[in-house]
Amino acid sequence: MASVTDETANPRWQTLYWGLKALRGSLLLSAVAAGFVLLLVAAVFESGLTITQNDGVLAGMLGVFGLSAIVTGGVGYALVRVLHRR
Repeated sequence: MASVTDETANPRWQTLYWGLKALRGSLLLSAVAAGFVLLLVAAVFESGLTITQNDGVLAGMLGVFGLSAIVTGGVGYALVRVLHRR
């Protein structure tokens, strides 16, 4: 099986690889990514698609959880980066 060298790899795929590698190595960045996924699911529940009777309530709950995950993970990651530079 042949492997791709760094010189022949597509730059777009390299960027995706390094982004996913950073995401895998950081719990706080994973929390931010999970927050974005929760916001996306909340948007699906809030759209015209009717899945359950309480779609608006579920959308609100997922939106709040998503935003809090993004804020908490983002602030925590920024704080760790600032403290690591010292």
